[in-house]
Amino acid sequence: MPTPLSLASVIQWSSDQLAATVNNEVVILNIERGSYYGLDDVGTDIWQRLATPVRIEALCDALMAKYDANRAVIERDLIALLERLVGEGLVSVSA
Repeated sequence: MPTPLSLASVIQWSSDQLAATVNNEVVILNIERGSYYGLDDVGTDIWQRLATPVRIEALCDALMAKYDANRAVIERDLIALLERLVGEGLVSVSA
C-alpha cells in the first residue's frame, strides 16, 4: 500500500504518461495502461504546476493565491486529486 500523501510530499509528472491540451483542458494518457484521463480547468492548472517537482504545501500556497477558497478545502481536494493521479500512475512522489 502506498504511503499517504502529506503537505511535505514532493510530486511531479510520471515518465509513463503523455499529456496534451485540448480546448483549454488537459488530456493525459497513461502509456503503460493505455488509459486516458481528462482534467477540468482547475485540474489543468494543477497539472501544469507539476511539470517540475513541487512540495504539496507550496502547491496549496499557490492555489490559495489564485483561487478564493478555504485553505482546508484546497488541501483536502488537492490531496484527493493527487492521490488519484498517483494511483493511476500519472504522477510520482519523490519524498
